[in-house]
Amino acid sequence: MNYTEAQAELEKILEQLQEVPADIDQLHARVARAEQLIALCRAKLRGAAEEVARLRESTEE
Repeated sequence: MNYTEAQAELEKILEQLQEVPADIDQLHARVARAEQLIALCRAKLRGAAEEVARLRESTEE
């Protein structure tokens, strides 16, 4: 899954949480999935930042 797909799914989950009253099991599942997606997005952002830093270092030499 790429960053854009994860972000879109997170937005969908947020909409569901705001619009539809969910039972506790649905709420738990949505929150758990959101946590997974957030971790994935953070990892991708961290990786991109590290790559930019490496590129900067290589061009400064």
